[in-house]
This record gives sequence, C-alpha cells and structure tokens, in this order.
Amino acid sequence: MSPTKSLPACLVLSFASFTAQAADGPAPPSVSEPSGINLGGTSFYDGFAGPPGLSHLTYLKFSTARSMKDNRGKNNEAFDNPKINVVTLINQLSYYSANTMAGGAHLGWSLLVPIISLDGDFGDNGAKLKDNGTGLGDITVGPQVQFDPIVDSHGRPVFVQRVAFDTVLPTGKYDKHKDLNQGSNFYSLNPYWAATWMSAPRWEVSGRLHYLYNFKNKDPASSSAQFFNGQPVRHTQAGQAAWSNFTVSYAVIPNLSVGINGYYFKQLSDDKVNGSRLPSSRETVLGIGPGAFWKVSEAQGFWLNTFKEVDVKNRSRTNMAIQVRYAHSF
Repeated sequence: MSPTKSLPACLVLSFASFTAQAADGPAPPSVSEPSGINLGGTSFYDGFAGPPGLSHLTYLKFSTARSMKDNRGKNNEAFDNPKINVVTLINQLSYYSANTMAGGAHLGWSLLVPIISLDGDFGDNGAKLKDNGTGLGDITVGPQVQFDPIVDSHGRPVFVQRVAFDTVLPTGKYDKHKDLNQGSNFYSLNPYWAATWMSAPRWEVSGRLHYLYNFKNKDPASSSAQFFNGQPVRHTQAGQAAWSNFTVSYAVIPNLSVGINGYYFKQLSDDKVNGSRLPSSRETVLGIGPGAFWKVSEAQGFWLNTFKEVDVKNRSRTNMAIQVRYAHSF
C-alpha cells in the first residue's frame, strides 16, 4: 500500500534578495514557497493505495538546515552561522471507493493535518531570523482518482497510477512579525500525478509529478521592515513551480525493498512583490538519499527515508532529513 498525500518539506525558505541589504538600510523582501509541499514526502510504490476504504497514515520527519543559498547556489553572505531544525508530525486520512468506474478508476479524497516545530539559531554576526515555535501547519485537502493496477499474463502488477487535485489551505500558525512560520498565509493549488512501474520481478520505479500555483499573501511576515522599489511591501506572491518525487528499489526479500529516493524542485516563474516581478528569485533544489519499505501486511506499510540536498538556489539547504512513515487501512 502507499499513501496518497503530501508532506511539508524542511521549511521552504526563500532569501532571493537578502544579500542586497545595506548595512544601514531596510531589509529587501523575501518570498517563500508554501511550507505544505511534499518534497520527498512520498516514495516507494507511490502509485499504489491500500484496500478500498479508509486509511490512516502517520509521518514523523526531522530536518536540519545549516546554510542559506543565493541565486548562484553559493552561501548567502548575509548569514553567519544559521541552524534551522524542523520536526514535523502529520496525521493523514485518505479514502477511496470500492465502486469501479470506467477505466478501473475509483473516486476518493485525502486530508492531511501537520504539526510543525521550528527552532532557528543564528550566529553572533549577520542576519537573524525569528521562528514561531510549535503549532499547526497548513492543511492539505482534495479529491483523487485511484486506478486499478495493470497486470501481466501471470497476474503480476506492472503499472498503477493515481491523480489528485489538492489545495493547500492557509490554516497554519502565522505571526507577521516572525520570519519562520508554520503557515504560509496564502492558498495554493497543487495537483499531481503519481505512478509506479514494475518492469521486472522485485524491481519498482515510482514517480510523482506536481504543479504548484500560489495565490497572494496579503500580509507578508517579517521581523523587520520590508521595502521594494522604495515602497513598503503590501503583498507578495510566490512563483509557480513544478517538482517530482522519484524512487528506484529492489525487493531483497518478498516484503522488504531497499533503494534510492529523491526529489527535484524547480520554480518556473519569479516571485512578485506589490505586483512587480522580483528578479533572480527562482528556487531550485535536488534532494537524494537511501531508503527502505517494509510491507507489514496487505493493510499495513512502513517506510524509512533519508535525504541530503544538493544544487540548492534561493532557499535553505537541508543537510540531513530523516523520515519514518506508517500506514494502516481499516
């Protein structure tokens, strides 16, 4: 079985213009992609789902970031010794109907509720960011269509897929006077397509393709005054983006698979501030690492995933992330 919902990344932070800050001038604006997106949150056998009916999934993730990257992928010189630790606990309910429609499709829905703990620590010199402690994150909810697996002549599943139409809701804890928040304070549309291909016995390749459209944040957060083109920042809008989660694994024994899991995120358009484009603000990141999946039973599964990020631009770099995930179908 496989989950059908997303997981917040290690607090997506964007500091596209922070390096331009003058010693005696106001900080230029920073615009962040929403924290409720699922970089690496889903992995092995992602196209599958549990038996028809209701499933409960629990995620626990620890991430630590030790650097901020600029638009060239270099350390942002505005920061001295940044350390940002994020602990995320997520409870998810997902459901799909036993009734089969045309093409082997089953209608369903998913609801994901995160609790996020933020702990930011910065050096004696350079910029300092204020975190918002522990609180509720942005809830993700939406309908989905799960398809029956395509099987070969021996009855072995070879391909299975799902499409979903998620919306990220601005329900998270948010303080406009803090830099690091659990909530994004804006809505996002986040549809995706997930699939698993099993080309040979014991092997699986999975992928999940996302598109992200963000609406305006009409009350941007910052611990210091922000100005753009000589005017106070009134509203911001994070750029559109696309990304993929991907895995390759091999079943070393019938119910235990080990392999590589990763994600690649690419922002497609520049952020906007007061309706104007913010130059050189697009985020990029590649995360990759080893992982494992244990199929406890037809109704239960356990995942272990680890990641390290490379090729990072305009955001914090996760040096290490560890995630455990458990799913149970009723």
